[in-house]
Amino acid sequence: MGQPHYGILGGVGQVSAKISVIIPVYNASGPLPDCLQSIALQTWTDLEVLLVDDGSTDDSTGICRSFCEKDSRFRLLQKENGGVSSARNLGLKEASGDYIAFVDADDWLCPEMLEHQVECLEKDGSDMAMCGFQEAGEAERRQFRRDCGTGESTQLLKRQDKKLSDKKPPDKENADKERRDGEAAGMEETYPEHISMPVEAYVAEYLLAGNTRCWSILFRKEILQEARFQEGLTIGEDLLFLIDLLPALKKVSLIKTREYCYYINDDGAMFSGFKPAYMDQITCWQQAREKIKLLYPDYTAKADISLFQAALLTAGKLALLPAEERRAMADYTEVCRKAAREAARDRMVRRGLPAGYKLKGLLFLLAPSLYLGLYHHWKGRR
Repeated sequence: MGQPHYGILGGVGQVSAKISVIIPVYNASGPLPDCLQSIALQTWTDLEVLLVDDGSTDDSTGICRSFCEKDSRFRLLQKENGGVSSARNLGLKEASGDYIAFVDADDWLCPEMLEHQVECLEKDGSDMAMCGFQEAGEAERRQFRRDCGTGESTQLLKRQDKKLSDKKPPDKENADKERRDGEAAGMEETYPEHISMPVEAYVAEYLLAGNTRCWSILFRKEILQEARFQEGLTIGEDLLFLIDLLPALKKVSLIKTREYCYYINDDGAMFSGFKPAYMDQITCWQQAREKIKLLYPDYTAKADISLFQAALLTAGKLALLPAEERRAMADYTEVCRKAAREAARDRMVRRGLPAGYKLKGLLFLLAPSLYLGLYHHWKGRR
């Protein structure tokens, strides 16, 4: 497959279209008002905001109702607790907009994000437009609240983008950090501010490089068709959703500007200790590999590299457990080992792995217990 050609594109005029913003809500009463306020302040005003209350037991439902009473664009949908995928799926079923966006309840948007994405889609004729994101913490949240209180919300983009571009990300062990760092570098250093690319390039250079989020993307509704999130998964559901869209995609737009504020939640799945549900990321990459093998066989090795890395990252979570707990989790360790061995069969995969993964992976495959013990000791000394 040859090197793709990327078109560099400029600004465009205004168009008329409705955006359906789908927000799963579950016990998010603390950060939720900031999220909803940031959407209410969007410069693109033709919105349908679907608040999917996934069986909340805190004040989230009341907060949603309050916004619905103040702003007719907001609509509350309530359901029994079933997880983020089932909440998003209900939102997709109810959405009536020309475009669809997903926002997590603890994140927030800079004021022009949706407008920029619509303009980008219309100019490029793309099927989805993805912007960059900022990692944000409580300091940035307080600044957001101050700006809203003083009527300076239109300055959030420039102020926060400059502040967070100079900020060193938190030094935390998590499965997403490496791909976030690589993605930010790729978007900011390799490409101009705004590009479009064929779907093959998106798959090779972004999706299979670990850029597997569905938030910060604006989708044309027609490409979603009957696409739904796979329920019962806690990690990796975004990846499978995006892969299921590939047959309908022709062109993808990428916007360098980081207008989605991604809240660093210390209690989130990526930062927490090992839980059995963490094995979902291996399951998802195994499913993804089989789908990529059918759709883009030339990229099977790239999918295997991602599977190998997911297995090692999951094993790293297991390694942080005390020795007795690690021994009790031996079955999970073996699942990680089998997945890594399966992925590394191809010589192209072994050659394509980063140097650190080659060394760690070899030790893990040959002596998993020794690897986990050394990893635990190494992390404990940091």
